[in-house]
Amino acid sequence: MNKLQITIAKTDQELQGILDLQNANLRNNLSPEERENQGFVTLEYDFDFLKEMPAEHHHVIAKDGDRVVGYVLLMDPSKNHLMKVGAGIFPIFDEMEYLGKKFKTYHYCSVGQVCVDKDYAGKGLLGRMYAHYKALYAEHYDLAMTDISYRNERSLKAHKKAGFQVITRFDEPDAGEPWDIVIWDWVN
Repeated sequence: MNKLQITIAKTDQELQGILDLQNANLRNNLSPEERENQGFVTLEYDFDFLKEMPAEHHHVIAKDGDRVVGYVLLMDPSKNHLMKVGAGIFPIFDEMEYLGKKFKTYHYCSVGQVCVDKDYAGKGLLGRMYAHYKALYAEHYDLAMTDISYRNERSLKAHKKAGFQVITRFDEPDAGEPWDIVIWDWVN
């Protein structure tokens, strides 16, 4: 881990590294014990969507040498219409209220997904990536939001530690199970 750096994904090779790490940590590719102990990712993005989802921005990655060992994806709301699986969440987001205002009135980004390689878990890497994420994007967005499967306790705990707060729990239309909506307010 002596070459570990937090940066942004700029190259096709780095985007492919995100996809490789995503595939290794998809819920369906892990045993129940692995899902419980190290967390999991649910949605499987393809290369073209991964490249387009941050709009004019970039995903934050952690690299050990040339290998992507962690990522925090950014999805600009202008790209919501491109989402295939999981798009049923956006009408729920739009109608939610936060601090007395409809959520859709805020300028926010979606954290499309986060992942840390199991060999790097528990070492503060997600917190470092999120600090970089906020440093890059707090001047562009009021807040960051995402939703987390209630079964993914490790992810929920890590997001709370990074500064997110749970706003509500809901039945995710495309997943058929409860999820928590969390936000990280960068203004208030």
